[in-house]
Amino acid sequence: MPFYFFNFSKPNKTKGNKMNILNKIVILGFTCLSFSLLPAQTELGQETYWIYTSSNEMKDYQINSIEGDNLVINNGDWDVKISITEIELIALPPKPGFLGQVLGGGIGGYCGGIVGMIPGFIIWIVRGGSTGGSGGPDGSIIFVTGLVGAGAGVFYGSKFGGNLLKGPPETLADMAMWNLDEKKEWIQNSLINSY
Repeated sequence: MPFYFFNFSKPNKTKGNKMNILNKIVILGFTCLSFSLLPAQTELGQETYWIYTSSNEMKDYQINSIEGDNLVINNGDWDVKISITEIELIALPPKPGFLGQVLGGGIGGYCGGIVGMIPGFIIWIVRGGSTGGSGGPDGSIIFVTGLVGAGAGVFYGSKFGGNLLKGPPETLADMAMWNLDEKKEWIQNSLINSY
């Protein structure tokens, strides 16, 4: 019996124990793969901003402090100083789009359900599954793994679709006509000392 996955005979006691262990390993592996990206999706907690100057556009920067007439910002790798007099607009990054979340969730749920049925079908075959009264397991394992796959597909699909079809950025302050003191005061009170 070199390929015992494809042996359709009724399982004996020893083979049944091996199948039970294999069943648990496949379900555990599928669950770990489905939820492996959850820790990576937690945010660090500090807000990022889009900063438009007269000559540049800087996306996803954290505002750290004001040093003299310069604003100290960080893109996650290094600090950058920009002149506050050059800042024209500060905005929040665009939020995930509703249409993208709905489309991504629907497509992701459908595809995840189809892909999720594959391990269930393999488990059903390995355990000697049948649709009749021959004593093998019924096909409910296929349905359950399909539901797990659909749930994971909806979750990840809505995140992907929402990020793919984003809305416009939310303008916090249009500073094109502000003087230096107004800009410094607003940035200090609204962005740096606000939390």
